Amino acid sequence: MKWLQRLANAWQRLLDLPFLGRGSFVLALALLLLAITRDWHSTHPDEEVGEAIELAQRANMEVPYAIRRLARILPYLNLWVTLGSGVLVLVVWRRWNEPRRLMVPLIIASVSFTAWAIAGELVEYIAQAQMTELGEPPVLAAFVVKQVLIALAILSAPVALGYYLRCGILEQYTLRTFVQPLVFCFISFCALWIIADLLDNLKDFQEAKSKFRDILGFYAALLPYIYVTVIPVALLLATLYALTRMSRANELISMLSTGWSLARVLRPIFICSAYAIFLSAVANYYWAPRAEGNRKAVVRALTANSADSIMADSIMFRNEQTKRTWYVSTFPFSLRGGHQRMRGVQMREDGPDGRLARTVLADSATWTPRTGWRFYDGTEVIYQDGAPQEAPPFSPNKQGDFVLEAPQIEETPWSLVSYALKADFMGVPELLSYLKAHPKAADDKLAPFRTHLWHRFALPWQALAVVMFAVPLGVAYSRRGAVGGIAGSIFVFFVFMFVNNLFLNLGKGGHLPGWLTVWMPHLLFGTLGVILFHYRSNNRDLPKLALFKKKRRAQIARPRNRSQDGPVAGAAPT
Repeated sequence: MKWLQRLANAWQRLLDLPFLGRGSFVLALALLLLAITRDWHSTHPDEEVGEAIELAQRANMEVPYAIRRLARILPYLNLWVTLGSGVLVLVVWRRWNEPRRLMVPLIIASVSFTAWAIAGELVEYIAQAQMTELGEPPVLAAFVVKQVLIALAILSAPVALGYYLRCGILEQYTLRTFVQPLVFCFISFCALWIIADLLDNLKDFQEAKSKFRDILGFYAALLPYIYVTVIPVALLLATLYALTRMSRANELISMLSTGWSLARVLRPIFICSAYAIFLSAVANYYWAPRAEGNRKAVVRALTANSADSIMADSIMFRNEQTKRTWYVSTFPFSLRGGHQRMRGVQMREDGPDGRLARTVLADSATWTPRTGWRFYDGTEVIYQDGAPQEAPPFSPNKQGDFVLEAPQIEETPWSLVSYALKADFMGVPELLSYLKAHPKAADDKLAPFRTHLWHRFALPWQALAVVMFAVPLGVAYSRRGAVGGIAGSIFVFFVFMFVNNLFLNLGKGGHLPGWLTVWMPHLLFGTLGVILFHYRSNNRDLPKLALFKKKRRAQIARPRNRSQDGPVAGAAPT
């Protein structure tokens, strides 16, 4: 093990070199300037920009000006983010114990990541300006809110560090006492979730001969959904652990003796919880439900040995206006970029007289807003008076595929699959598009989508309600009651989850308004937490729930045993 010790010593000497962080930043900046002088964008174009330009060229349309400008900017942003990520990790490693010296690097990194993320989102939106990837009408307001949330989430990192630097010694101690178990609980629950899911799907991954890189990317894409799922229980356990530890060491009593109120002492815990809830709200706006839907689609594809993900199968659709009948064997979760296709596509078109006029049988098909439908590896049968006349094969393209282009077909993939979509796996933009495209649908049909639209905003705040009732139950001014408070918090948490799912199903079934069902559990248990915190902050015993209150019976006082008490003063001796 001497070589390992030598390697560790060499790494430590490297980290101790003076001006290593600044030198790395200057080197990365010099490489970026060199790439600009060598026209890096022409030799290393961005993939999404290239797909957008290819779509426009296939449709014989002019490439939008914004796409051309982003084609020159995004490659350099990609290079800068790649180089800057390594520099940031190095600086954080060296200056972990000096948080004040991390502020400037963190600001530079946050601004760079924000510009890179928003530029990538703009490319996607401009490329799909007319309609989205499935053909549903886009909602500009939802896209703008999405960009604002991305910017706020990334730029919040230096704000959080600045708050920690402005805190006093006691607040920093309380914050560290809370954050350490929070990070431990979060990592532990994430690992348990991934291990449990991997055990369920390991056989499917092995049969599909998936590479380790693909499996790693699969679970990396699930991180937004995992974060939203485990952050409430992580906050609950971290709050109970931190408060129980501080109570047992009489640290809370010492802080309260300085004149601070309980709310003032626990303010760092509330602020840190609010920050975690904000990140959960950002993830649940779009990325978390999409990640869960993609997971379901990929697992179904692995089970069916399909090359593409499967969001829905055996889809049948009839358009009475165009007289076309569609059948799709499997529908992928995403059609973005043309990498995944609809499989087993059949299209039957009737003539004005009601007789069969044309049939298209294809092994697969794709659709884009600019080029329309493309059928691959199949035949097109033309009918006259209900009898087949000719069946010309598809024409080969430059890539060697046999393709039939049909841009004149009005139907979109959204038309085919809209009735099979599940609101559970749709983000806010998709939910708004669905409600915009189906304004006259039945109320029972729209109830799940309306409920989940409110649920996207309400779900993250259940963690706040969890913290509100965990704080008073976790605070104990004596050694008694700590275990009871922990057990009571966990019991209330499970009751809260049950009530939340119950109200959510009532809203999806149309029994109650959607906005009421998703917010009612939060209001009930949040109010319970506020009441309990009021009792605890005033150093009063928490109210106890007694289902069967026993009546106290009047008891007759027992006479004193004078023989044991001794002679009464003034009494004559016997």
